[in-house]
Parts: sequence; structure tokens; C-alpha cells
Amino acid sequence: MPAFFPISYLILGGFSLFLHSIYVYSRFGVKDVPNERSLHDTVTKKSGGMFFIPLFLSSTLVFHFYLELFDSSSTSFFPSNVNDLYILLVGVLVFSILGFIDDVYHLTPKLRLVLELGFVFCCLWGITPNIGVFGLGNFPSYIQIGFLTVFLVFGINLVNFMDGMDWYLVSTFAICFFSVSLTLPEFYSKPHAGYSLYGILFLSMFGFIFYNFPKAKLFMGDSGSLALGFFVFILPLLNENVNQKNAEIWDLTDYFYLFPFFWIDGVTILCKRFLEKKHLFQAHREHLYQKLTETKLGKVGSLFVFSILNLLVLLLHFFLQQGEWGKMGTFSIVFLSSLFLYGCVWVWTSRKNLA
Repeated sequence: MPAFFPISYLILGGFSLFLHSIYVYSRFGVKDVPNERSLHDTVTKKSGGMFFIPLFLSSTLVFHFYLELFDSSSTSFFPSNVNDLYILLVGVLVFSILGFIDDVYHLTPKLRLVLELGFVFCCLWGITPNIGVFGLGNFPSYIQIGFLTVFLVFGINLVNFMDGMDWYLVSTFAICFFSVSLTLPEFYSKPHAGYSLYGILFLSMFGFIFYNFPKAKLFMGDSGSLALGFFVFILPLLNENVNQKNAEIWDLTDYFYLFPFFWIDGVTILCKRFLEKKHLFQAHREHLYQKLTETKLGKVGSLFVFSILNLLVLLLHFFLQQGEWGKMGTFSIVFLSSLFLYGCVWVWTSRKNLA
């Protein structure tokens, strides 16, 4: 790693704090007015993503072009196929802009869905990913791209739906990095692409992380959550371009390990609302993390509980990988264990709310 990087990282973190401080204490900006879904009771600035996303994109390009011009020996810092890197960055930018427009003008769900499907399809067509399902691979590319388009758009919007509690997405993505490192250790180890890009992202978010801690003075908004959702779902698909001979194929079930309770809570509530014939895109407070904040635990306690649960699943995944359980066996045990823990917390929370 180039010698100037540690200093530049400190500068990046400090600059992020400076930019976010200006936005938080200024008179301009997008404001979030509390509604029936909100866990806050005062008007708060949102769309923090319009600050840390451009900072992340520009910093990534600066580091990339520095290595291209002055340090060609650090070839593993970013994906060897530079076109994949550009597709990733353009996608993050487009989803951030789309989210900002939605923050301000509130696009209709159908219009936003069509735009997301079209753009994700174009990105996947350019990347030409190669994935497996429970260890099985060699599916035709058009089937992979078509299925992944729908699946990734669903996941990206799930991230957006679940963005409702201070530091929830921040802690989830922090744990997500360590979880993926178990599945793709070569890609997510220093100084490879995953490690590098996550490091730049978290430093670019430093100001937001500082002001989003409960009680938050700044929210991410769709401009941040949609962009982060795209980033975290697309990045593992670039793995095969780091080292063609040794790279592992990303399995579809590996997405579950990124944030297990995120998936379970989001999908469970969507199914529940569908069966109850409620509007799926309407604001609500039915998620488990929202109900948990209504107990004595509050926001900080709820954040701690969900972080511990995800860490427990992360450890379980780690120990299962040391044995010869296979993809199907590992996924089944991790999924059922996660579902059991989720059910225990749900029952405990329901009793506390009734009391």
C-alpha cells in the first residue's frame, strides 16, 4: 500500500466530518418531518447520502488514478477489470441521484421500480456475473442476469425499507464486511478490492456516522440507502475478476450471510403485510427493530440486540465453515438458527409491548 495512504485516510475522514457538520448546522437542506413510521419526534436533516456518496466516488477515483500513474505495482488494490469498477461507481452515483430525487419529489413506486430494474439489468449485462446456487453453477448468462436483476432490486429496496433507526444501517454494513470476508477471504483481505472500497466508503461516511448516532442529527435518506444497497449487492459479483484462477464463485445463498436478521425481518414483515392485504410501500412501524425501540431498551438497546444477534450468526457461520457441512448444510443450519433467534426476540418484544 502506498505510504501516503494512511495520511490521506485521516484527511478523508476529517473532510467528511467537516462537510457533514456544515450540512447539519446550516439552514439549507432536506428535512425529515416525523410521521407514523418515524422513530424520531423532531424535524431532522436527511439525504446525508448526497454528501458521503460523492466523497466516496471522488476519493475512489483519486486513489485509482494515482495507482495507475505512479504505483502500478499495487495492481490488486482495485478490480483488475477497470470497466467493472466504473460500472460499480456509476451505479452507486445513479442510485444516489435517484434516491435524492425521491427524497425531494417522492417518485411513484412503479416509476422508481422500472428505473431500478432497467439500470440494474444494464449494470449486470456489463459485468456478466458468474454465480452459483448451493454450490451448483454453469447457468446460462441470460438466466443469471435476469434472475439477479429482480433479486438485487428487491434487496436494494429492502435496504431502503429497513433504514429507519439511528446507526442501524451503519452497524449492519460494518458486520456485513466481516461476514463477506468469510465467504470471499481473498477478495476481502488487504489490499484487495473489497477491503479497499469498504475502507474508503466508511471513511467517507465518518461525518454521517458521527451525526447519525442516537439521538441522530442527520439521516441517510434514500440518496444514501439505495446507493449503499447497490454497492453491497454488486461488489461481491466482481470477485471473479480479482484472480481468475483462484477466485471463488459467489453463491446466491451467500447474500443471506451479509445481514441475516435484516433479511428475515424485512421479508417476514412484507409477507405479513401482504397476507393482511396492506399496502406494501406504505410507511409503517411493524418491523421488529421498530417494536423493540418501544420497550425499555430504546434505540441504543435495540441496536445492541440486533448487532449481537448478527454477530452470533456470523460466528456460527465461521465454525460451520471449518467443518464439511457443504453449502446446503451450512445455509440450512444458519437460516434455521437465525429464524429461531428472531422468533424468540419477537415473542419477548410482543410480551413487553402488551405489558
